Amino acid sequence: MVYKIASYKKRLFFAFFLILLAYLTSDAQTLSIRVMSMNMKEGGKLANFNAETYSACIREYNPDVVVFQEMDNFTTRNGNKDLLSEMAVKLGMFPYYGKAFTYASGDFGNAILSKYPFYNARTLISQPSGAVEMRAYSWIDLVLPNKRKVRIAVTHLDVSSDDQVRISMLATINSNILTDNKLPTLLIGDFNATPDAETMNYARFKWQDIGEGTANTISSSNPTKRIDYVMGYPKSWIKKGYEVVCYPGLSDHCFIVADIEHP
Repeated sequence: MVYKIASYKKRLFFAFFLILLAYLTSDAQTLSIRVMSMNMKEGGKLANFNAETYSACIREYNPDVVVFQEMDNFTTRNGNKDLLSEMAVKLGMFPYYGKAFTYASGDFGNAILSKYPFYNARTLISQPSGAVEMRAYSWIDLVLPNKRKVRIAVTHLDVSSDDQVRISMLATINSNILTDNKLPTLLIGDFNATPDAETMNYARFKWQDIGEGTANTISSSNPTKRIDYVMGYPKSWIKKGYEVVCYPGLSDHCFIVADIEHP
């Protein structure tokens, strides 16, 4: 009888150990994600605000998360469409819209599509002195299938010729997105600054330029400048693939498709 109880306890302990090991191993797996960045160019005007046209492009690259800049929402310009939700339905993804300001009887801002449900989402706006217009930055926190958590943020910095305006925006982003944040984080979008600009010098104090040395992103018909980025925090992301893809019929910006990992 004593032997049977001891044997049962051993088996129970072994089973518990295997469950714990499986959990710890799963949680410790590398964070691996494919992200895509798309500047919509005036809400999608070049593609006549057609959801399927953009969805087909996204479907081709099958990203886990897509971030958008210059996304219209129920504007007279786009025919009062909820273009983001249309794409979400077509792609089977979860949408989040971040309004920057009211425009054409609707909204103008940034947006995110995610393959996976997110448990936190937020949008903040910034218009420091000298900025041409209000800008939004939005983020979601999501859990990947291997239980790793990640924060994905999208931004569209001011088009002003003054780097100090964009630096002020980045300072606001840093203080809100990074403070008390323990998640690996990606900041993606149109920074309206070339890699040698003071804007990007400031950005690199905190963020890793994951696509450093990659191709120019504007214009889509003849790219001469790199102003669209995937930035990572902390500076321990691993670039597995990074592609700049150009669709002049969809935007004046080339799009970014990046496969990246975090240990």
